[in-house]
Amino acid sequence: MIHDLDWQLNKPGFIELMGCYDVLSAMILEHLGFQSVFVSGYGVAASLLGYPDIGLTTLFEEAMMVRNITRAINIPVVADIDDGYGGPDNVKRTIYEMERAGAAAVILEDQISPKRCGPLSDKKILPLNDYLKKLETALKCRQGCMCIIARTDEQDVDKAIERARIFHEMGADATFIENQPTLDAIKKIGSTVPGHQIINVIVGGKTPILSSEQYHQFGFKIILYATAPLYVSAYALFKQMQNLNKSHHLSTISDQSMTLKEFQSFLDHHFLK
Repeated sequence: MIHDLDWQLNKPGFIELMGCYDVLSAMILEHLGFQSVFVSGYGVAASLLGYPDIGLTTLFEEAMMVRNITRAINIPVVADIDDGYGGPDNVKRTIYEMERAGAAAVILEDQISPKRCGPLSDKKILPLNDYLKKLETALKCRQGCMCIIARTDEQDVDKAIERARIFHEMGADATFIENQPTLDAIKKIGSTVPGHQIINVIVGGKTPILSSEQYHQFGFKIILYATAPLYVSAYALFKQMQNLNKSHHLSTISDQSMTLKEFQSFLDHHFLK
């Protein structure tokens, strides 16, 4: 298992960080050639619990998913730890658990609990000093090479940039300003915030959909597709199972399905390699 994201951060070019929502989706993404995966709290809430992303997922569930995924794949796993699941003491335990689960990096956000999904509106954020205490704890208590990514959900672009600069000065390995809806704001972030930066692109979200190359040209190192596999999978299930429910004949969807042999071959090859 590879637990170090530094080698990717320090390589030329950009990183496409693809969001997975369970072990199988992570295995498929690795098989297709993606170099790292993101264990989305949004995806875990939906796939494991059937809940919306409103702060109901716990450290136990996220750490369990991360541990199972790192056991199954050999590329770096980035874990979404929301607000650290509490105050600085909670953050300390969260870092401890994520390191032992094999996470290559974690993303710590500055929302006030209960948090809301990043692309949604009406989010509330912590006073800067309160968040910095949690970020400082995360940076100091890690024992290995796990990267700490500091995220702000501040929607005023200038205030968000100021926060990100402070995060970088404190030692965050990368910064993440979530959900900026205009190209001017995105270009300003990319050109003025120092260090490695992340941008999250979601179908139906507020961030403009451009190519990874374009975002890298604006200054972003990591292009995060947090929900792409989840949404594609859900769309396929809705569409094809609706077809089967209408036709009552498996042949209706056979050309949109893997076969027993194909699927079993994938699992057998992965398990025995």
